[in-house]
Amino acid sequence: MYISKIKLHNFKGFKGDHEIKFDKGINFFVGDNNCGKSSVFEAIDFIRTKKDRNEVITKTEIEGNDFVSVEIEFNGEDIEALVGTEALKKYQSCLIDTNGQKSLRIMRSSEETKIKQNSKDKNLTVAHVRVFNPTTKQFENPTGIDNTITALFDAQFVWADTNSGEISDFSKTKISGKIINAITKNFITSDTWEKFRQSHKETFGEGENSLAKTLEPIEEKIQQILFEQYGDTEVRFSFSLPELDSFFKSGNIALSEGGIETKSSEKGTGMQRALALALIQVYADISATDENGVSKPILFFIDEPETFLHPQAQNKLLDALEKISQKSQIFIITHSPYLLKKYKKETHSMNVFSKKDGLNDAKIGKEFDLFGASSPSWGEINYYAFGVLSVEFHNELYGFVQAKATLEDGKYNKPKEFDDYLVSKGLTKDQRYKHLKADKSIIEYDTTLPTKIRNIIHHPENTNNDSVNEVDLKKSIEKLILLLR
Repeated sequence: MYISKIKLHNFKGFKGDHEIKFDKGINFFVGDNNCGKSSVFEAIDFIRTKKDRNEVITKTEIEGNDFVSVEIEFNGEDIEALVGTEALKKYQSCLIDTNGQKSLRIMRSSEETKIKQNSKDKNLTVAHVRVFNPTTKQFENPTGIDNTITALFDAQFVWADTNSGEISDFSKTKISGKIINAITKNFITSDTWEKFRQSHKETFGEGENSLAKTLEPIEEKIQQILFEQYGDTEVRFSFSLPELDSFFKSGNIALSEGGIETKSSEKGTGMQRALALALIQVYADISATDENGVSKPILFFIDEPETFLHPQAQNKLLDALEKISQKSQIFIITHSPYLLKKYKKETHSMNVFSKKDGLNDAKIGKEFDLFGASSPSWGEINYYAFGVLSVEFHNELYGFVQAKATLEDGKYNKPKEFDDYLVSKGLTKDQRYKHLKADKSIIEYDTTLPTKIRNIIHHPENTNNDSVNEVDLKKSIEKLILLLR
């Protein structure tokens, strides 16, 4: 089961309605800073945990009384088996069947509404998780469903400003705690635990030299005072065997380098982020299905994983995340072209975030189809994802358009011939190019901008023309792209 799309209404910088679609594999979020990439992560967290409306309302709101809502839609072949489990049976009647494809829609909203549910009036607020009922055609809140939302899906976040306390926290809700609990759930049946139980009994209870024996004089004094003032009462200090979880609270992750051991919380930000990324890989690996072959989906949300990582390390990390994505959906916020070098349009998706009239906007990277089966190239990704102009991308465009023209008409192999093709497509020969001949003489002629730039790039030995500037490069790239649309 995976999130196929999310709908935002007035969530942080997303004023009004916005819909963003996702792939079940790896989803990249790219774009300028402060354009809402992290807000989508927070929207998922909003679904799982109740928050005050003022924490998530868009700052651009004028009226001050509009509502905030987040809706996510789940899809996947295993969704029916998942909601068939005892813990999630309340969702069974809410499965939506669209031509045999099952889906589930979940919402949290600050809009207070009154609905008719099971013939009774019910008031819904931001405290209620709402699930769409395809029979009644409305979002409802079945009894107890608020407590099952965390059983429906597991969301693990690694933020750019990683909190060291989150990494070394062994509580059940944190990733380290989840790993430990998954591995140690049967430890209390081991011989080691039985020996510990007996040792605890001797130390704190029945042993001749136990702590209980040491405290007996104090117990007798307290008991005597109580007897004199309140009546006959027995006093005893009791030290019961702690639950295994209680020992984890004092635990921490220690890292050793050069024989020196240090708590992870005392290491630098780079090491803490590396540790967090390692933990999610381990967690994804050990989170096996239950005895019925069903497990809730684990969604990983990773903010700028490239931080502090060498480009080669980024490549290795993406390879690891690619393996994880075969079982778990992954969302990555990135500003690094290296992480996108292995982008696969079959299993990856990309949303490009931007500002439009001061408000956040996100669009699916559908532009990545310029070169057919060869798309997306790295130059193509850099251009659309990061706005990077490169001569490499210009070369790719020029060569692809030329190959396309040659296939269509069987000519245009030479630059001058191809220049005529460009003119036939609406471009003009408004550029003066100085051609350097073998005898060092110069011939000047008019050419189109793409061909002039192509010649300057391919003949660096010819210094008689001005270098390619970004304004002309951008204009030429845009013209060539239009020829492929």
